[in-house]
Amino acid sequence: MNFLAEPDEFYIKIGFLIIFVIGYLIIQKKNNLKLTLQYVLYSYGIAILLLSLNISHIFPGFPNDVSELENKKKLLYHLQRNNDTLVEITEAFRDLVLITFLFLVAIISKIIKYFKLENSPKQSLHK
Repeated sequence: MNFLAEPDEFYIKIGFLIIFVIGYLIIQKKNNLKLTLQYVLYSYGIAILLLSLNISHIFPGFPNDVSELENKKKLLYHLQRNNDTLVEITEAFRDLVLITFLFLVAIISKIIKYFKLENSPKQSLHK
């Protein structure tokens, strides 16, 4: 059961994407702009929350004095830990930009589709 202790970030992202797409397709069939926009915005909030949970924090503790740098193992450990954290933050930021772009495309396409249907000429039933 060690594989359940810390799920891989990739599987979390894929799982969220699958759930979002299924929900979006179900909501899209109802053809309700307000409901679709609410679903997309709530999903965006959940995606941001999932991204923020994966980011570790940079801990203070870097030596303030040069005399404290005598132990190279402590310095190396501190630099590696901060480097790993910066890599995670960079990946999360990249994912945030991608998710923001995808959600904006989903929102804008739904609004355009809604207004095209609303402004289209009504077909007459009389011939």
